[in-house]
Amino acid sequence: MPITVPLIPFIRRRRRSKMTPVPAALMLVAAEYDSATGNIELTFDRDIDIAGIVVGDVSVNDGPESIRFVGFGAATLVTPTKVVIALVEDGGQGGPLVTLSAGAGNGIVAVDDGAAWAGAADVELPFP
Repeated sequence: MPITVPLIPFIRRRRRSKMTPVPAALMLVAAEYDSATGNIELTFDRDIDIAGIVVGDVSVNDGPESIRFVGFGAATLVTPTKVVIALVEDGGQGGPLVTLSAGAGNGIVAVDDGAAWAGAADVELPFP
């Protein structure tokens, strides 16, 4: 009687995919509007780069004055985590509260990993 050797099934191992870590979101930790100087000061959770900032994407509705302001000119990096943006009257009507809005394409990014700030929609000022 012949000896039969059972076939061992070939097992393919999956290659481990190298996953690129997703950068942590850049978070706004404080925002303060100064109606006397017409500036908005934004503070983030880590160092930022404002080389590509689009100041026109940042706006403030000054509720008590019922006026809308938008960023203009050059932004100023006050500390590695804080930027000041000058505002000019836009002519639009503001809402009942003082709020900050900024589009996702505002150009503010984290220095360490390049994570972009997603912006804000009607964040009541001062924040937090």
